[in-house]
Amino acid sequence: MTCKDIADKLATVAEGSATQGDAAVVDEHVASCDACRQMLHAQVTARTVLRARAAQLAVTAPPGLRTRIAASARAERSEAKGLLSWRGRLSAFAAAAVLMLSLGAALLPVVTERSTVVLAAQLALDHLKCFIIDGDASGPPISKAEAEAIVQRDHGWSANVPASTEGLELLAVRHCLYGDGLAAHVLYRAEGQPVSLFILPGLARPAAELSVLGHDEVVWSHGDRTYMLVSAAGTKAGLARVASYLQNEAK
Repeated sequence: MTCKDIADKLATVAEGSATQGDAAVVDEHVASCDACRQMLHAQVTARTVLRARAAQLAVTAPPGLRTRIAASARAERSEAKGLLSWRGRLSAFAAAAVLMLSLGAALLPVVTERSTVVLAAQLALDHLKCFIIDGDASGPPISKAEAEAIVQRDHGWSANVPASTEGLELLAVRHCLYGDGLAAHVLYRAEGQPVSLFILPGLARPAAELSVLGHDEVVWSHGDRTYMLVSAAGTKAGLARVASYLQNEAK
Protein backbone atom coordinates (compact mmCIF):
# COMPACT_ATOMS: atom_id res chain seq x y z
CA MET A 1 0.00 0.00 0.00
CA THR A 2 1.37 3.42 -0.99
CA CYS A 3 1.80 6.48 1.23
CA LYS A 4 -1.12 8.21 -0.49
CA ASP A 5 -3.34 5.16 0.06
CA ILE A 6 -2.52 5.17 3.76
CA ALA A 7 -3.18 8.90 4.36
CA ASP A 8 -6.87 8.66 5.30
CA LYS A 9 -6.23 5.72 7.62
CA LEU A 10 -3.55 7.68 9.48
CA ALA A 11 -6.17 10.18 10.63
CA THR A 12 -8.47 7.52 12.07
CA VAL A 13 -5.55 5.83 13.86
CA ALA A 14 -4.42 9.17 15.32
CA GLU A 15 -7.96 9.80 16.54
CA GLY A 16 -8.23 6.32 18.05
CA SER A 17 -11.26 5.39 15.95
CA ALA A 18 -9.67 3.07 13.39
CA THR A 19 -10.92 -0.46 12.87
CA GLN A 20 -8.60 -3.29 13.87
CA GLY A 21 -7.97 -3.99 10.20
CA ASP A 22 -7.04 -0.41 9.34
CA ALA A 23 -4.87 -0.13 12.47
CA ALA A 24 -3.00 -3.28 11.46
CA VAL A 25 -2.46 -1.96 7.93
CA VAL A 26 -1.12 1.34 9.29
CA ASP A 27 1.16 -0.42 11.81
CA GLU A 28 2.65 -2.54 9.05
CA HIS A 29 3.16 0.44 6.74
CA VAL A 30 4.71 2.84 9.27
CA ALA A 31 7.09 0.13 10.46
CA SER A 32 8.98 0.56 7.18
CA CYS A 33 8.02 4.12 6.14
CA ASP A 34 9.70 6.90 8.10
CA ALA A 35 7.69 9.68 6.41
CA CYS A 36 4.30 8.20 7.32
CA ARG A 37 5.54 7.32 10.81
CA GLN A 38 6.50 10.97 11.37
CA MET A 39 3.18 12.17 9.97
CA LEU A 40 1.24 9.81 12.26
CA HIS A 41 3.26 11.01 15.23
CA ALA A 42 2.55 14.65 14.33
CA GLN A 43 -1.20 14.01 14.09
CA VAL A 44 -1.35 12.04 17.36
CA THR A 45 0.70 14.67 19.18
CA ALA A 46 -1.32 17.61 17.85
CA ARG A 47 -4.63 16.06 18.88
CA THR A 48 -3.35 14.91 22.27
CA VAL A 49 -1.81 18.24 23.24
CA LEU A 50 -4.80 20.28 22.11
CA ARG A 51 -7.17 18.17 24.18
CA ALA A 52 -4.91 18.08 27.22
CA ARG A 53 -4.15 21.80 27.27
CA ALA A 54 -7.33 23.31 25.90
CA ALA A 55 -8.78 24.34 29.26
CA GLN A 56 -5.56 26.12 30.23
CA LEU A 57 -4.93 27.98 26.99
CA ALA A 58 -4.82 31.75 27.34
CA VAL A 59 -7.51 34.14 26.17
CA THR A 60 -5.13 36.51 24.37
CA ALA A 61 -2.05 36.08 22.24
CA PRO A 62 1.09 38.19 22.65
CA PRO A 63 1.91 41.07 20.25
CA GLY A 64 3.58 40.01 17.01
CA LEU A 65 2.23 36.43 16.99
CA ARG A 66 0.19 36.91 13.83
CA THR A 67 3.18 38.41 12.02
CA ARG A 68 5.41 35.47 13.01
CA ILE A 69 2.79 32.90 11.94
CA ALA A 70 2.24 34.66 8.60
CA ALA A 71 6.00 34.80 7.94
CA SER A 72 6.39 31.10 8.73
CA ALA A 73 3.45 30.20 6.51
CA ARG A 74 4.79 32.28 3.58
CA ALA A 75 8.18 30.61 3.86
CA GLU A 76 6.55 27.17 3.97
CA ARG A 77 4.35 27.89 0.94
CA SER A 78 7.36 29.19 -0.98
CA GLU A 79 9.19 25.91 -0.38
CA ALA A 80 6.06 23.95 -1.35
CA LYS A 81 5.59 25.41 -4.85
CA GLY A 82 5.73 23.09 -7.83
CA LEU A 83 5.81 19.31 -7.73
CA LEU A 84 7.02 18.39 -4.26
CA SER A 85 8.61 15.17 -3.15
CA TRP A 86 6.83 13.17 -0.46
CA ARG A 87 9.42 14.38 2.04
CA GLY A 88 8.81 18.01 1.02
CA ARG A 89 5.07 17.64 1.38
CA LEU A 90 5.53 16.01 4.77
CA SER A 91 7.72 18.92 5.82
CA ALA A 92 4.93 21.38 5.03
CA PHE A 93 2.44 19.44 7.14
CA ALA A 94 4.87 18.75 9.97
CA ALA A 95 5.86 22.42 10.14
CA ALA A 96 2.22 23.40 10.59
CA ALA A 97 1.68 20.73 13.25
CA VAL A 98 4.82 21.76 15.11
CA LEU A 99 3.78 25.41 14.85
CA MET A 100 0.42 24.57 16.45
CA LEU A 101 2.15 22.76 19.30
CA SER A 102 4.76 25.48 19.77
CA LEU A 103 2.07 28.09 20.37
CA GLY A 104 1.57 26.39 23.73
CA ALA A 105 -0.56 27.44 26.65
CA ALA A 106 0.26 31.14 26.34
CA LEU A 107 -0.45 31.72 22.67
CA LEU A 108 -3.71 30.26 21.31
CA PRO A 109 -6.72 32.49 22.15
CA VAL A 110 -9.07 29.80 23.47
CA VAL A 111 -10.74 28.98 26.76
CA THR A 112 -12.34 25.54 26.26
CA GLU A 113 -11.57 22.48 24.15
CA ARG A 114 -14.75 23.21 22.17
CA SER A 115 -13.42 26.62 21.14
CA THR A 116 -13.99 27.68 17.54
CA VAL A 117 -10.32 28.68 17.39
CA VAL A 118 -9.12 25.20 18.36
CA LEU A 119 -11.50 23.71 15.79
CA ALA A 120 -10.24 26.17 13.17
CA ALA A 121 -6.63 25.20 13.92
CA GLN A 122 -7.36 21.50 13.46
CA LEU A 123 -9.22 22.09 10.19
CA ALA A 124 -6.33 24.23 8.93
CA LEU A 125 -4.09 21.19 9.41
CA ASP A 126 -6.61 18.95 7.63
CA HIS A 127 -6.69 21.48 4.78
CA LEU A 128 -2.91 21.26 4.49
CA LYS A 129 -2.91 17.47 4.71
CA CYS A 130 -5.45 16.93 1.95
CA PHE A 131 -4.00 19.49 -0.43
CA ILE A 132 -0.24 19.46 0.16
CA ILE A 133 0.31 15.85 1.22
CA ASP A 134 -2.44 14.10 -0.73
CA GLY A 135 -1.94 16.29 -3.78
CA ASP A 136 -5.60 17.13 -4.45
CA ALA A 137 -4.70 20.69 -5.48
CA SER A 138 -3.74 19.44 -8.95
CA GLY A 139 -6.65 17.05 -9.48
CA PRO A 140 -9.33 17.44 -12.18
CA PRO A 141 -12.73 18.89 -11.23
CA ILE A 142 -15.68 16.64 -10.32
CA SER A 143 -19.40 17.31 -10.72
CA LYS A 144 -21.82 18.44 -8.04
CA ALA A 145 -23.66 15.11 -8.37
CA GLU A 146 -20.44 13.14 -7.84
CA ALA A 147 -19.56 15.18 -4.74
CA GLU A 148 -23.00 14.76 -3.19
CA ALA A 149 -22.94 11.01 -3.86
CA ILE A 150 -19.59 10.76 -2.03
CA VAL A 151 -20.99 12.61 1.01
CA GLN A 152 -24.01 10.31 1.11
CA ARG A 153 -21.84 7.20 0.74
CA ASP A 154 -19.14 8.12 3.25
CA HIS A 155 -21.21 9.99 5.84
CA GLY A 156 -24.72 8.61 5.56
CA TRP A 157 -26.32 12.05 5.30
CA SER A 158 -27.03 14.35 2.37
CA ALA A 159 -25.52 17.75 1.65
CA ASN A 160 -26.01 20.38 -1.00
CA VAL A 161 -22.46 20.69 -2.32
CA PRO A 162 -21.94 23.93 -4.27
CA ALA A 163 -20.97 23.25 -7.88
CA SER A 164 -18.05 24.71 -9.80
CA THR A 165 -18.62 28.23 -11.00
CA GLU A 166 -16.55 30.94 -12.67
CA GLY A 167 -13.17 31.05 -10.92
CA LEU A 168 -14.06 28.19 -8.56
CA GLU A 169 -13.51 24.48 -9.28
CA LEU A 170 -14.95 21.64 -7.22
CA LEU A 171 -12.14 19.06 -6.89
CA ALA A 172 -12.93 16.33 -4.35
CA VAL A 173 -14.71 15.31 -1.16
CA ARG A 174 -12.93 13.70 1.76
CA HIS A 175 -13.88 12.81 5.33
CA CYS A 176 -11.80 14.37 8.10
CA LEU A 177 -11.95 13.74 11.82
CA TYR A 178 -12.20 16.62 14.24
CA GLY A 179 -12.81 16.95 17.98
CA ASP A 180 -16.57 16.34 17.87
CA GLY A 181 -16.86 13.79 15.05
CA LEU A 182 -16.50 13.47 11.31
CA ALA A 183 -16.64 16.39 8.88
CA ALA A 184 -17.29 16.37 5.15
CA HIS A 185 -14.27 18.10 3.61
CA VAL A 186 -15.09 19.62 0.21
CA LEU A 187 -12.01 20.71 -1.73
CA TYR A 188 -12.07 23.58 -4.22
CA ARG A 189 -9.59 25.55 -6.30
CA ALA A 190 -10.36 29.30 -6.37
CA GLU A 191 -8.38 31.26 -8.94
CA GLY A 192 -5.70 28.58 -8.70
CA GLN A 193 -5.56 28.62 -4.87
CA PRO A 194 -6.63 25.67 -2.64
CA VAL A 195 -9.80 26.35 -0.66
CA SER A 196 -11.56 23.94 1.73
CA LEU A 197 -15.19 23.89 2.81
CA PHE A 198 -15.82 21.78 5.91
CA ILE A 199 -19.41 20.74 6.67
CA LEU A 200 -19.92 19.75 10.32
CA PRO A 201 -23.34 18.28 11.16
CA GLY A 202 -24.98 18.60 14.55
CA LEU A 203 -22.88 21.61 15.47
CA ALA A 204 -23.75 25.29 15.74
CA ARG A 205 -21.07 27.96 15.94
CA PRO A 206 -21.49 31.75 15.71
CA ALA A 207 -20.47 33.48 12.50
CA ALA A 208 -16.82 34.53 12.61
CA GLU A 209 -13.75 35.42 10.58
CA LEU A 210 -10.50 33.97 11.94
CA SER A 211 -6.79 33.91 11.15
CA VAL A 212 -5.23 30.70 12.49
CA LEU A 213 -1.95 28.91 11.68
CA GLY A 214 -1.28 30.99 8.59
CA HIS A 215 -4.82 30.52 7.23
CA ASP A 216 -7.88 32.74 6.93
CA GLU A 217 -11.19 31.10 7.84
CA VAL A 218 -14.85 32.06 7.58
CA VAL A 219 -17.36 30.35 9.88
CA TRP A 220 -21.16 30.30 9.62
CA SER A 221 -24.06 28.03 10.60
CA HIS A 222 -27.26 27.04 8.86
CA GLY A 223 -29.78 24.90 10.70
CA ASP A 224 -27.92 22.24 12.67
CA ARG A 225 -24.74 22.46 10.61
CA THR A 226 -21.61 24.58 10.83
CA TYR A 227 -19.62 25.49 7.72
CA MET A 228 -15.96 26.48 7.84
CA LEU A 229 -14.15 27.87 4.81
CA VAL A 230 -10.33 27.71 4.86
CA SER A 231 -7.66 29.21 2.61
CA ALA A 232 -4.09 30.44 2.92
CA ALA A 233 -3.50 33.73 4.74
CA GLY A 234 -3.48 36.81 2.53
CA THR A 235 -6.45 35.70 0.39
CA LYS A 236 -9.23 37.37 2.40
CA ALA A 237 -10.69 39.33 -0.51
CA GLY A 238 -10.99 36.25 -2.68
CA LEU A 239 -12.17 34.18 0.28
CA ALA A 240 -14.99 36.65 0.96
CA ARG A 241 -16.26 36.24 -2.61
CA VAL A 242 -16.10 32.46 -2.36
CA ALA A 243 -17.81 32.54 1.03
CA SER A 244 -20.66 34.62 -0.35
CA TYR A 245 -21.27 32.09 -3.13
CA LEU A 246 -20.98 29.05 -0.86
CA GLN A 247 -23.21 30.53 1.85
CA ASN A 248 -25.97 30.95 -0.72
CA GLU A 249 -25.52 27.50 -2.22
CA ALA A 250 -24.56 25.21 0.70
CA LYS A 251 -27.93 24.97 2.44
